[in-house]
Amino acid sequence: MDNIIITFEDGIKREYRKGIRLEEIIKDVNPDRDIICGSFNNIILNYNDSINRSGELFLYGIDSPQGSRVYEKGLTFLFKVSALEVLGKNVNIKIRNSIDRGVFFEIDKEVNEEDIKQIKKIMQTKIDKAITFEKIETTMNEAINYFKEIKREDKIKTLFYDKNKYVTLYKFDGVYNYFLGNLPHDSSILKYYDLTLLPGKGIILRFPSVYDNGKIVKYTHHEQFFNNVSEYLEWAKILNISSVGELNDAIVSMDAAELINLSESIQDYRLQSIASQIKEKQDKIKIILLSGPSSSGKTTSAKKLSLFLKTMGLNPVPLSLDDYFLERKDTPLNENGKPDFESLRAIDIKLFNNQIEKLLKGSKVTIPTFNFITGMKEYNKTIQMKANDILIVEGLHALSDELLTDIPKNKKFKIYISPLVYLNIDDDNRINLTDIRLLRRMVRDNRTRGYSPSHTLSTWSEVRNGEEKYVFPYQDSADVIFNTFLAYELPIMKVYALPLLYKVQADDPEYMTALRLIELLNLILPIPSDDVPSLSIIREFIGKGYFE
Repeated sequence: MDNIIITFEDGIKREYRKGIRLEEIIKDVNPDRDIICGSFNNIILNYNDSINRSGELFLYGIDSPQGSRVYEKGLTFLFKVSALEVLGKNVNIKIRNSIDRGVFFEIDKEVNEEDIKQIKKIMQTKIDKAITFEKIETTMNEAINYFKEIKREDKIKTLFYDKNKYVTLYKFDGVYNYFLGNLPHDSSILKYYDLTLLPGKGIILRFPSVYDNGKIVKYTHHEQFFNNVSEYLEWAKILNISSVGELNDAIVSMDAAELINLSESIQDYRLQSIASQIKEKQDKIKIILLSGPSSSGKTTSAKKLSLFLKTMGLNPVPLSLDDYFLERKDTPLNENGKPDFESLRAIDIKLFNNQIEKLLKGSKVTIPTFNFITGMKEYNKTIQMKANDILIVEGLHALSDELLTDIPKNKKFKIYISPLVYLNIDDDNRINLTDIRLLRRMVRDNRTRGYSPSHTLSTWSEVRNGEEKYVFPYQDSADVIFNTFLAYELPIMKVYALPLLYKVQADDPEYMTALRLIELLNLILPIPSDDVPSLSIIREFIGKGYFE
């Protein structure tokens, strides 16, 4: 019998028989770890998949980004099947958005704690039975006809715009469903989860996080975050664009300019209302602090807010925390020995605090501009605050408790900015908000810095780790949350991002991520960017913006 050589992630090589299944290899090398899937030469494998040639094999636990995505999809299927058994098969259970290490499901029926107990009991029974998630290849027409029979309009709309002849469905406990991406082999691995009831709204399905050592942490409700997404979701429902299928319908039936202008108008209205709040408190507020994770649109949001404030008689004075970076030679190192630009310690906190305090007292201050080519601060601009002046500081760490500790709370107005996605693929498949930011960053990095798509994808985990440490913990301290997601942005971003993603080759470590994003974008119809306003946040990433 022919043998093959498998090379593992740590470089160790082992010899196996040709045709060995992934499950057999897992039992041989790591029987005690919760391995949910693997990748062989950059192709995802399930337990039953066979390996017939030599190559590289990575094994993914549920505590890895790759494994976590598979885990979430399997747990979603398990939860929905179980919940419908308790609540009734005609109840609508719709996946909405991630929130605090979990996913929120909107339910159109009043749910109580007894229902939660019964759902968890049924879920556990199905986990104990190790029910298979059976992968089924079928024709697109057969799949659409099936979803018509069970009245799943969300699935029909999604699949209608997919012009492939065949589609993969999954069967679990007698129920067929469509999921974008891979599911686990069976339900036995889905043993770590919890359910949290949001009375009158729905249920939070929680599972292990890659940022909490694979543990399920106690749920913390973020009211502002939740209400902001809900507000935009209601707007999307009115316009019938709360799913990818509905978005495609709108692109086909509506003029692209109208869709763009509607989206921009609702966002501008929200930003104007924030400006009005600041105007009402202008006698007290002396500094606006604006922060959010990478590629949220902080720069454009700060500059647009400045324009709105100017129309109200205020004179915003902009500052960027990035100009207060330590000299590059003094940048702290991360655990891998690389410069940690995401860390708060990369900022000259003492200089920043000192200059802000002087400015608020009316003193003249020569502020720095960081030269990213030389890695040094340059001092060539002097400013002084006047009567109607108000400072606007934007940056990754702007909401940190370690900044401006001596300035009274009532003199600061904090804004948390992020693209909070209110658009989903369908009622079972959500669009990850971090993927929105990743696409934005990749397009901007390539346009402004010449970075390859692979470079941006490969450094994304470091960016995400920094956000978990230095940004997300402070979102609840914000006075307001501003949502920078636009309903039309994925059709626009597809035009710019898809060609870049296709540059990532099959032997590239980031190939699987590129494929996953391509799979998402291929569900969405493109629209040209001609009608995107020069003031739009999207212009920060695709170019030709007013503020460039």
